[in-house]
Amino acid sequence: MKNRLDIAFERMRKDNEGALIPLAPGDKFPFSMSMEIIDMFYEAKADALEIAIPTRYPWMEGKAMQIHQLEALEQGVGPADSFALMQHARQKYPDWALVTINFMGPVMTYGLDNYVASCVKASMDGADIPDYPYASSDDFLGFGRELRNNNVYFTMDITTELAMAGENTPEYDLLVKLVQLSGGFLFMIAQPGGISGTKDSLPIDTLKPAVERVKEIEQRFGITTPVIIVCGISSPEQVRGSIRDVGADGVMLGSAVSKRLQAGESLEKVQPFVTELKDASRA
Repeated sequence: MKNRLDIAFERMRKDNEGALIPLAPGDKFPFSMSMEIIDMFYEAKADALEIAIPTRYPWMEGKAMQIHQLEALEQGVGPADSFALMQHARQKYPDWALVTINFMGPVMTYGLDNYVASCVKASMDGADIPDYPYASSDDFLGFGRELRNNNVYFTMDITTELAMAGENTPEYDLLVKLVQLSGGFLFMIAQPGGISGTKDSLPIDTLKPAVERVKEIEQRFGITTPVIIVCGISSPEQVRGSIRDVGADGVMLGSAVSKRLQAGESLEKVQPFVTELKDASRA
């Protein structure tokens, strides 16, 4: 079966539009809160969706995402609950590209084999695990390879600093390796330290040469992995700038929506904002 991420990006290339990939928090069965948010993202025409397995990593998350993570952890939401949510979402949306996002703590607690099997059972299309050193450690646990062998892409994360590494350096060799191992999409981290959260401006002068460099390497090796801007995207203007000015293939965001929900806005009020974000990917 062809991976849904590949199908989605083939369609977007044909239609000359970028991707909008939002993040959905999780709760326990019957997933009333989570599924309402997921339904809203689908109705707003998001191209793919990341579903979180709660982990508390405050040094990598903005305030809004920390609140979501803490709320889920306080409710006792664990990997089994999150994968049950993913199965529920997959049953409802069989053709939508779904990616799980978490850190290695829950993976090790849950077990590598259980994690892979649960991704397969939920028919996930990708796994975003930023703190697993896939490339730098040569996938020493065999974790990334096992996911890919089961048609689940492992998301690669590249900083703008690494993207501009000088040739004939260890950093440049790592950059090339990340690009070569990439699939589904890869993330270009827009903010120092990879800290999520909304930001007032898009660092175009930093992002544009970084994205160009990655795409130059992709072209050299015949690779076409889409480059997605992550960390700090908060407005339609930033979505448009990421795609039209920077040259990226889309954006991923979480805090921009979470802040509105946590401020008490209803899903009926938030959905037009998400629709605006998606519309900006076509402008």
